Amino acid sequence: MKPTIIHIVQHLKPGGIENFALEFQRAASQFYDVHVVSLERCSFQQIKGKYHEHAHNIHVLDKKPGWQPKLVSKLTALFNELDPLYVHTHHIGPLVYGGTAAKLAGVECIIHTEHDAWHLNKQKRRLLQEMCLKLIKPVFVADANFVAEQVKRLMPAVEPFVIPNGIDAEKFAPAGENKAELLAAAGLPTNLRYIGCAARLEPVKAHHVLIQAVQTLPEDIGLLLAGDGSVKGKLQTLVKKLGLSQRVFFLGHVDDMQRFYQLLDVFCLSSNNEGLPLAPLEAQACNVPVVLTDVGGCREAVCQQSG
Repeated sequence: MKPTIIHIVQHLKPGGIENFALEFQRAASQFYDVHVVSLERCSFQQIKGKYHEHAHNIHVLDKKPGWQPKLVSKLTALFNELDPLYVHTHHIGPLVYGGTAAKLAGVECIIHTEHDAWHLNKQKRRLLQEMCLKLIKPVFVADANFVAEQVKRLMPAVEPFVIPNGIDAEKFAPAGENKAELLAAAGLPTNLRYIGCAARLEPVKAHHVLIQAVQTLPEDIGLLLAGDGSVKGKLQTLVKKLGLSQRVFFLGHVDDMQRFYQLLDVFCLSSNNEGLPLAPLEAQACNVPVVLTDVGGCREAVCQQSG
């Protein structure tokens, strides 16, 4: 019988942390029985399709805004049932609920990873996290040196271990096909060279900067945006206003990210905040150069020899 591991995330909307947990579940399934718990309910039909072999190990709770002690009870019962080798929480919400439940269930090893630290600038969040860390005493991990430095600056008593995010280099690899054929198969103009971005369409990702930049570039440069989010409508309006409808393409949620990267000539992130982003690592594994804003752990995600 394989040992059980449980990862706790806030939600399963497409994003770096969620993809990391689900990819870990897939990659480690040969050796471990890996469960992923989402505190918040959301539609995960796409995820179930992509990870159908492991869908029975994906647990979706129904957290609403505000403190909900019943979730701790649900998680404690789940941990008692599964008897995990360790519980791994990602960010503050999962630490509060998952870490507390793991402590109550007597789980011997609790790991907590911070994927960025900008939220700790808010005193209320920082005090809550410090209290949880004292009570739960997890192994504290930062996914980038930058994140570890910021955690140490804001919470001097914490000694993070730095374990950078990883990707599946067998899954993400250079294209063996002609790029023009790939573009045609995707229904995209083959006369353009493409900048690409894969990120949630949210204000923190600053997609408007990328769109405005495209307007200043030669007309044979296009932009492919993979992802969905709350500012999609505003971004589409901006594209029309700038007359870029034939050069900027919104692809929505993309399942085959390897194929997406293989369409690109350059990958670019214009984010205002990041931890250690996965997308640039995936793009470089597909032999695509990357350009990133110098925020968070982005510079750690760029290969100094080839990125």
